[in-house]
Amino acid sequence: MGASAVTRVVTALCLCLAAASVSGLLLLQHHGEPGAVSAVSQVCGGEKSSCEEVARSSWSALGGIPLAALGLAFYLALALALALALLGQAEPREALAAVALVLLGLGLLVDLLLLGVQALAIHAYCALCILTYVLGLCALLLLLPARRGLRLLGGTLGRTEGRLALGGWLLGALLAAAGVLAGEAALGAREAQRQATLLGPLPATTPAPAPSATAPLPAPGAPPPSAAASPAPAGPQDARYWQQRAQQLQATLDDPRKLEAYFSDKAQREYETEPPVAIDLSDVPARGPLAAPVKVVEYSDFLCPFCRSLAVALSQFVPQAGGRVVVYFKNYPLDAPCNPKLKQSTHPGSCQLALGAVCAQRQGKFEAYHDKVFSTDLHDPRRADVVRLAGQAGLDVQALQACLDDPKAREALAAQIAEANRFGVAATPTVYVNGKKLPRLNDFVAVVDKEARRKGFPPLQPQ
Repeated sequence: MGASAVTRVVTALCLCLAAASVSGLLLLQHHGEPGAVSAVSQVCGGEKSSCEEVARSSWSALGGIPLAALGLAFYLALALALALALLGQAEPREALAAVALVLLGLGLLVDLLLLGVQALAIHAYCALCILTYVLGLCALLLLLPARRGLRLLGGTLGRTEGRLALGGWLLGALLAAAGVLAGEAALGAREAQRQATLLGPLPATTPAPAPSATAPLPAPGAPPPSAAASPAPAGPQDARYWQQRAQQLQATLDDPRKLEAYFSDKAQREYETEPPVAIDLSDVPARGPLAAPVKVVEYSDFLCPFCRSLAVALSQFVPQAGGRVVVYFKNYPLDAPCNPKLKQSTHPGSCQLALGAVCAQRQGKFEAYHDKVFSTDLHDPRRADVVRLAGQAGLDVQALQACLDDPKAREALAAQIAEANRFGVAATPTVYVNGKKLPRLNDFVAVVDKEARRKGFPPLQPQ
């Protein structure tokens, strides 16, 4: 392998490692790791970027394994093959470079297919995904001269050292894939743990500190020791005042717990000052006692992964809330055919599922339909999928089909969507608590507890 060939292989190796790094970042984002989500948002242009749409679409996984994990394993295997190709001038090294070239060619075909899915099915483009495609293409072009090694592949396999080299690469590639799958399982477990606390913790109750048994009591009329020892607070026009404010801000930013407490306090203040809206709750499916003091309304999309997580969290929380909460479900499909606010569909087919939900409510079997749909992996569902899922959920299929054709059912769905658009709903899930929009889902439990205590309920207790 000449000097120019070595340079090409080294460059291709770096490109593959870069593609593996981007794939790893996308895998972390897929599982909602906060740092990765923030980094991807900055690169792609905000929390509601096209990268987020692609990551949360039903096309982002194959057989339950995220495509980002498959990409990470693929590029790690390529990097290993190219690293082995750099170890010497022997014939097996040429063959390994040729194997990497073939795999890159196959990978390019898969990339073109995924690009087509983004264009035709998701209607959004992930810039970081496309970056991996470009890196792979550049590595392919660099390795084109290595195609000569394909002629040596048969002879390489006929020699002991050739079989050892290729066998070692295969073993290393399998170990890399196993490592990626193990990491994927760990990330899935972390995501499940976060989902279990999706609605946020109970508000902390800090007891007043007990007086010290050894400290002497101050004399009547004397200032407390702390007040006597502390200088008078600096005013806004004092430089020391602003230095103290800057130090407090830096301490908050440096402490994740303080930062979370800051955002939580800010969001709850926004909730308190939010004017309530009048939401129509007639003929709306509900979970929990209708007389509950806290009425929650969620605007949801059956193809929204976050909505699925919220559905699971609410199904666990409502029975534990001691009659404090009733949750009403309203449809807000992010699908242009039934949502006039949208120029293009984020979740194609969700209009069909939402109409099925309206019809399931007519049969008194909304909850069964709701749980069945959210537990099924769907890609651009059609009417036949709605009928099939409804049948599996125990609905009367003939009555459902008649309802799907009923203009009144479509009018009921349109009314829910129009109401959400009047309120400014732009994403799912969007949650209202006693008519006020909840800024963050993480504050749900704290807000529910506060609202229920205003109506005379005791504080929520950990389950």
